[in-house]
Amino acid sequence: MHRIYLLVICLLFAGSLWAQQREISGIVKDNMGPLRGVSVTVKEASGGSTTDEAGRFSILADINNTLVFSLVGYLNFEIKPEQDTALEITMQSNAQGMDEVVIVGYGTKKRVTNTGATSAISAEAIRTVPTANVQNALTGRLPGFFSQQRSGQPGKDASDFFIRGISSLNPDGNKPLIIVDDIEYTYEQLSQINVNEIENITILKDASTTAVYGIKGANGVLIVTTRRGASGKPKINARIEGGLQSPVRKLNFLNAYNSVLLENEAYTNDGLNAPFSQDDLEHFRTGDDPYGHPDVNWYEAIFKSYSLQTNNNIDVSGGNDVVRYFVSGGALVQNGALRDFSDPRNEVNNNYYFRRYNFRSNLDIKASKSLSVRLDVTTRFGDINQPHAQNIVSEIYNFQKIRPYSAPFLNPNGSYAYDRYNPGNLSTLNARLANSGYQRDKRSDFNVLFGVIEKLDMITKGLSFNGRIAYASTELASRQLFRGGVFDGYSPPSYYYNPEDGSYTLDPRGQYQLSGYTLVGVTDAYNKNINLQGFLNYDRTFNAHHFSSLLLFNRQSFTDQKSAAVPNKFQGYSFKIGYDYLQKYLLDFNLGYNGSDRFQSGERYGLFPALGLGWNISNEKFFNVKSINLLKLRGSYGVVGSDVVVGNRYLYTQQYEDGDGYPFGESSVVNYPSIFEGDLGNSNVTWEKAKKLDIGIDLNMLNDKISMTIDYFRDIRYDQLITRGSISQILGVGTARFNIGRVLNSGFDGQISYRNNIRDFQYNITGVFSYAKNKILFQDEATPAFPWLLRTGHSIGQTFGYTFLGFYQDENDIANSAKPLIPVQPGDLKYQDLNGDGVIDENDIAPIGKPNLPNTTAGLTLGCSYKGFSLSVLFQGSFNYSFSVKGTGIEPLQSQFQPIHQLRWTPDNANDAKFPRLTTNSNSINSPSSYESSFWLIDARYVRLKTVDLGYQLPNKLLPFKINNARFYVSGYNLLTFNNYNLYQQDPEVTSNTAGDAYMNQRVINLGLQIGF
Repeated sequence: MHRIYLLVICLLFAGSLWAQQREISGIVKDNMGPLRGVSVTVKEASGGSTTDEAGRFSILADINNTLVFSLVGYLNFEIKPEQDTALEITMQSNAQGMDEVVIVGYGTKKRVTNTGATSAISAEAIRTVPTANVQNALTGRLPGFFSQQRSGQPGKDASDFFIRGISSLNPDGNKPLIIVDDIEYTYEQLSQINVNEIENITILKDASTTAVYGIKGANGVLIVTTRRGASGKPKINARIEGGLQSPVRKLNFLNAYNSVLLENEAYTNDGLNAPFSQDDLEHFRTGDDPYGHPDVNWYEAIFKSYSLQTNNNIDVSGGNDVVRYFVSGGALVQNGALRDFSDPRNEVNNNYYFRRYNFRSNLDIKASKSLSVRLDVTTRFGDINQPHAQNIVSEIYNFQKIRPYSAPFLNPNGSYAYDRYNPGNLSTLNARLANSGYQRDKRSDFNVLFGVIEKLDMITKGLSFNGRIAYASTELASRQLFRGGVFDGYSPPSYYYNPEDGSYTLDPRGQYQLSGYTLVGVTDAYNKNINLQGFLNYDRTFNAHHFSSLLLFNRQSFTDQKSAAVPNKFQGYSFKIGYDYLQKYLLDFNLGYNGSDRFQSGERYGLFPALGLGWNISNEKFFNVKSINLLKLRGSYGVVGSDVVVGNRYLYTQQYEDGDGYPFGESSVVNYPSIFEGDLGNSNVTWEKAKKLDIGIDLNMLNDKISMTIDYFRDIRYDQLITRGSISQILGVGTARFNIGRVLNSGFDGQISYRNNIRDFQYNITGVFSYAKNKILFQDEATPAFPWLLRTGHSIGQTFGYTFLGFYQDENDIANSAKPLIPVQPGDLKYQDLNGDGVIDENDIAPIGKPNLPNTTAGLTLGCSYKGFSLSVLFQGSFNYSFSVKGTGIEPLQSQFQPIHQLRWTPDNANDAKFPRLTTNSNSINSPSSYESSFWLIDARYVRLKTVDLGYQLPNKLLPFKINNARFYVSGYNLLTFNNYNLYQQDPEVTSNTAGDAYMNQRVINLGLQIGF
């Protein structure tokens, strides 16, 4: 009997133990779908599990145990399961983890051992940003990345971007080198890449990381790595998106009545007869004569409130131990915002639009135990459509071409009207849009990369050979269908309707019927680029010592086949060696030796060395701070170069140009060929160089929950190729460029992140900041009459103009103040007389404001997720820059009248005026075109709600068929903009000193669905 009791007790005890330990299963994902290879362990216990191809796991754990999920590149996730239901874990990426792999030139390194200045982002973070261009999606996300989006036109909305500001006096000499899978791309090719094809993006900022690129590395390098397949069952991912576009700012012009009031005032101020009578004013005010005294808001009449865009992508990846593949296809369509004015008989689409189609196939083959082969094929097709020979925004701004009262939108009988106030009596804009035709640019890009990797362990362990050959071709053709001349403003038949007698009068051009269309096709670009690379890699660890090295041969040939030009040649060698001792003491030496055929043979090649050092203090025995996972100091110094300059391709040769011909004899009908002397050559010309110093710190704390990277840099750009300004023009011939320019560029940038989770609630905050300011040390100027006229000592792009003091208040003020040689009146702008001669002239011009490129940028990303819900918000700002607008953008009677014009100076509001008096004189002292001044130059700053992504990932139990991931999301781009000016209506990223009439940047609200199988 006692044995029976003992057996029962043992069974109950065993059951209790079994009840305390249970099997926990589930699936681990990120926003892209299931994650393979995630380590699942019980905290403070041995043993564990790993997720399979479908992201599933199963593990035994006690009731009170905490599960830890970890994977390189992701932040550790901890949870204490409370229920027996299957877990569904969503992990967030950790781009600043110690073991995170950093892409560097022709290789990779771990963040813990990297000595260079780099910034990186996973493409997963930007795939749902509803913009067509990769560079637009990077704004505010990478320290050291400066960008400006100058236009929102479909197909032409890619941002200009720079790494750590600018330092070259040559406008084209500041563009970063762009490398896609170790092959050089152009700006245009980068903007054509589908972000769905990209794995990650890295920017290299210092000499330690860019010296291997030699004469191409001075402006920094942007590296794009595309996605590749992984062993496992085929994975299919599809993304379908559709969105609405609208301008970030709606143009606001005054109506006809308020416009004619101000126009009359401008004429009266100049002592001229007012063009509109009191009867005219009354008709405009009441709107009782819509054809004789029309009032048309041409902006709203021509542009819709919104337009549509769609973006659809599908990719397939998978493979086995022998073959791995990634295949992707995508289609993007951006529509323009013009209303449809097309005549049904014409069947001509003259709206703005952009259509792009992408295909990529990345294939990896393990041919033998030691040999691997890759074959990448990608092609892109794009169409950009726009109205023929017309900038529509410019036309609407232009007061001389169209006015709110100039003509009705259509006459009562449906015929087109013409503008009686236009000097050319052009038809109204809607008439010309319907009949003038279109221009369509068709672009095709084709890229092939074939590469082999042969392990040479038979020679020594860790040695391998990598060979690649890449072919790229681009063809750009334009098709123009138009009426009239190629560049004229064609005016179809149009009429003036007289409401008093009901008569119609044909426009003065006398056209009673439409002329026929002319079709012109032109090949604008047709080129090919061949790149050959061969390099030896060595990577090996001897006990506590880790060595890595690379020896590279690189040859590139670019041929402009359209003009049958001689190929551009680039050839060079690169060498780098890395060493670390227990990931504690770090050393990287990089060397580039390469050259370009732009220079004479004796000056063609250069040597570009760089050294990077690092000290990982957190690995020292004396450093015993458990909360700090990584504390690393690093620094680098080196020389890199740039061969990008404007002007003749071969700067060392004397130029001779074709002349206009010369007639001999009594007849002038026949012209004989002639030539004339062009710019002089310079046989000693060579590349520009940059000495780059970088000092940085990397810090990770609290199990990588807090990460920080901060860098200080100081670059000297010297031997810059510029034209001597001290040589008198009396020489009578253009001079060569000389290596004499010198610029200092310095600043700091960094990133600080905090990531954590409270059970299922995960949240993260990331801030990035960048500051870069340059100073011209020498640019060879002629000695000016006064020191404030010198450009040297100021920043590149520094604006010079007059300093605004206020308005001339009355005749006494004018008599006792300095003034220009042209007449002025009360209400005109008053400027500072710097040289005290009583005359406002070019000797009173001095530095005003700041350059147009911001020297300070920042971004703040706020993200969180709870179970299937996720939210990411990016605020981006730019500061410390200036811009001005002139001509049709702001000047009265050149521009449409705007609300700011109602705040003009008059004797009644002399103390509160925000704008000078109105005048018909386009060359007055009030004109920014004639007298650029600090009144017109805005010291600007802005903050945008740049992107928002709100999504919901469906639980696995709700997914039908073989779907393993489904996510709905709403995303936005350029949603809100906060700025500090009200003088202008333009976007804060407008190009300075222009009319500001580019197609407005777009706000996008996007709806998407992502499905994985």
